Amino acid sequence: MSTANNCKLEHTGTVVELTTDGVKVRVEQRAACAGCASQASCTLSTEKKDEIITVACSNPTLFQVGETVKLVSTRKKLYTALFWAYILPLVGLLASVVVCMELYNDELIAAVSGLAFCALYVLVLYCLPKRITRPLQIEIEKLV
Repeated sequence: MSTANNCKLEHTGTVVELTTDGVKVRVEQRAACAGCASQASCTLSTEKKDEIITVACSNPTLFQVGETVKLVSTRKKLYTALFWAYILPLVGLLASVVVCMELYNDELIAAVSGLAFCALYVLVLYCLPKRITRPLQIEIEKLV
Protein backbone atom coordinates (compact mmCIF):
# COMPACT_ATOMS: atom_id res chain seq x y z
CA MET A 1 0.00 0.00 0.00
CA SER A 2 1.17 3.46 -0.76
CA THR A 3 1.66 5.98 1.99
CA ALA A 4 -0.59 8.47 0.15
CA ASN A 5 -3.61 6.23 0.76
CA ASN A 6 -2.74 5.83 4.45
CA CYS A 7 -2.18 9.50 5.28
CA LYS A 8 -4.38 10.67 8.12
CA LEU A 9 -7.26 13.05 7.63
CA GLU A 10 -7.83 15.10 10.78
CA HIS A 11 -10.57 17.48 11.84
CA THR A 12 -11.31 19.08 15.18
CA GLY A 13 -14.68 19.25 16.85
CA THR A 14 -16.41 19.83 20.17
CA VAL A 15 -18.00 17.07 22.25
CA VAL A 16 -21.71 17.83 22.68
CA GLU A 17 -23.01 14.60 24.21
CA LEU A 18 -21.77 11.32 25.66
CA THR A 19 -23.77 8.17 24.93
CA THR A 20 -23.33 4.61 26.12
CA ASP A 21 -21.61 3.51 22.92
CA GLY A 22 -20.03 6.68 21.60
CA VAL A 23 -19.50 10.40 21.57
CA LYS A 24 -21.46 13.03 19.64
CA VAL A 25 -19.14 15.68 18.23
CA ARG A 26 -20.07 19.00 16.61
CA VAL A 27 -17.88 19.70 13.59
CA GLU A 28 -17.94 23.08 11.87
CA GLN A 29 -17.96 22.82 8.09
CA ARG A 30 -16.99 25.84 6.06
CA ALA A 31 -17.42 26.47 2.37
CA ALA A 32 -14.69 24.98 0.19
CA CYS A 33 -13.46 28.44 -0.80
CA ALA A 34 -11.65 29.16 2.49
CA GLY A 35 -8.30 29.66 0.73
CA CYS A 36 -9.64 31.79 -2.13
CA ALA A 37 -8.16 35.26 -2.71
CA SER A 38 -11.65 36.71 -3.31
CA GLN A 39 -12.94 35.45 0.04
CA ALA A 40 -13.42 38.94 1.52
CA SER A 41 -15.78 40.08 -1.23
CA CYS A 42 -17.60 36.78 -1.74
CA THR A 43 -20.87 36.00 0.03
CA LEU A 44 -20.29 32.24 -0.18
CA SER A 45 -17.23 32.41 2.09
CA THR A 46 -19.39 33.29 5.11
CA GLU A 47 -21.43 30.15 4.61
CA LYS A 48 -20.79 27.67 7.41
CA LYS A 49 -22.73 24.82 8.90
CA ASP A 50 -22.36 22.72 12.01
CA GLU A 51 -22.79 18.99 11.73
CA ILE A 52 -23.08 16.57 14.63
CA ILE A 53 -21.29 13.28 14.09
CA THR A 54 -21.68 10.23 16.32
CA VAL A 55 -18.31 8.55 16.77
CA ALA A 56 -18.24 5.01 18.15
CA CYS A 57 -16.02 4.77 21.21
CA SER A 58 -15.41 1.90 23.61
CA ASN A 59 -14.96 4.24 26.60
CA PRO A 60 -16.85 7.52 26.10
CA THR A 61 -16.25 8.53 29.72
CA LEU A 62 -12.70 9.54 28.69
CA PHE A 63 -14.22 12.67 27.14
CA GLN A 64 -16.18 15.57 28.61
CA VAL A 65 -18.95 17.69 27.10
CA GLY A 66 -17.44 20.88 25.71
CA GLU A 67 -13.99 19.32 25.21
CA THR A 68 -12.26 19.91 21.88
CA VAL A 69 -11.26 16.62 20.25
CA LYS A 70 -9.59 15.45 17.07
CA LEU A 71 -11.43 13.18 14.62
CA VAL A 72 -9.08 11.01 12.59
CA SER A 73 -9.60 8.87 9.53
CA THR A 74 -7.44 7.64 6.66
CA ARG A 75 -7.58 8.37 2.98
CA LYS A 76 -8.16 4.66 2.35
CA LYS A 77 -11.33 4.76 4.48
CA LEU A 78 -12.47 7.84 2.57
CA TYR A 79 -11.96 6.13 -0.78
CA THR A 80 -13.76 3.00 0.46
CA ALA A 81 -16.72 5.09 1.59
CA LEU A 82 -16.78 6.89 -1.78
CA PHE A 83 -16.76 3.53 -3.53
CA TRP A 84 -19.75 2.23 -1.51
CA ALA A 85 -21.68 5.50 -1.76
CA TYR A 86 -21.12 6.55 -5.37
CA ILE A 87 -19.09 4.26 -7.62
CA LEU A 88 -20.71 0.88 -6.95
CA PRO A 89 -24.31 2.16 -7.27
CA LEU A 90 -23.47 4.10 -10.45
CA VAL A 91 -21.77 1.11 -12.08
CA GLY A 92 -24.64 -1.18 -11.03
CA LEU A 93 -27.26 1.24 -12.34
CA LEU A 94 -25.52 1.64 -15.68
CA ALA A 95 -24.88 -2.10 -16.00
CA SER A 96 -28.50 -3.00 -15.28
CA VAL A 97 -29.78 -0.46 -17.79
CA VAL A 98 -27.32 -1.54 -20.52
CA VAL A 99 -27.99 -5.26 -19.98
CA CYS A 100 -31.75 -4.76 -20.09
CA MET A 101 -31.50 -2.62 -23.21
CA GLU A 102 -29.45 -5.35 -24.92
CA LEU A 103 -31.75 -8.17 -23.78
CA TYR A 104 -35.18 -6.56 -24.21
CA ASN A 105 -34.52 -3.47 -26.35
CA ASP A 106 -37.16 -1.65 -24.28
CA GLU A 107 -36.36 1.63 -22.52
CA LEU A 108 -39.15 1.23 -19.98
CA ILE A 109 -37.87 -2.16 -18.82
CA ALA A 110 -34.32 -0.78 -18.70
CA ALA A 111 -35.43 2.23 -16.63
CA VAL A 112 -37.43 0.06 -14.24
CA SER A 113 -34.49 -2.33 -13.85
CA GLY A 114 -32.20 0.62 -13.04
CA LEU A 115 -34.63 1.87 -10.41
CA ALA A 116 -35.05 -1.65 -9.05
CA PHE A 117 -31.28 -2.01 -8.73
CA CYS A 118 -31.08 1.30 -6.83
CA ALA A 119 -33.90 0.24 -4.50
CA LEU A 120 -32.27 -3.15 -3.89
CA TYR A 121 -28.90 -1.47 -3.24
CA VAL A 122 -30.40 0.90 -0.67
CA LEU A 123 -32.22 -2.02 0.98
CA VAL A 124 -28.97 -4.00 1.27
CA LEU A 125 -27.18 -0.97 2.75
CA TYR A 126 -30.05 -0.47 5.20
CA CYS A 127 -30.06 -4.12 6.30
CA LEU A 128 -26.28 -4.42 6.71
CA PRO A 129 -25.17 -1.11 8.27
CA LYS A 130 -22.76 -2.54 10.87
CA ARG A 131 -20.96 -4.76 8.39
CA ILE A 132 -20.40 -1.88 5.98
CA THR A 133 -19.73 0.98 8.40
CA ARG A 134 -17.52 -0.80 10.95
CA PRO A 135 -14.36 -0.68 8.79
CA LEU A 136 -15.08 2.96 7.88
CA GLN A 137 -15.45 4.34 11.40
CA ILE A 138 -13.82 7.58 12.41
CA GLU A 139 -11.50 7.50 15.40
CA ILE A 140 -11.64 10.09 18.16
CA GLU A 141 -8.57 11.36 20.01
CA LYS A 142 -7.94 13.85 22.78
CA LEU A 143 -6.10 16.98 21.75
CA VAL A 144 -2.72 17.17 23.46
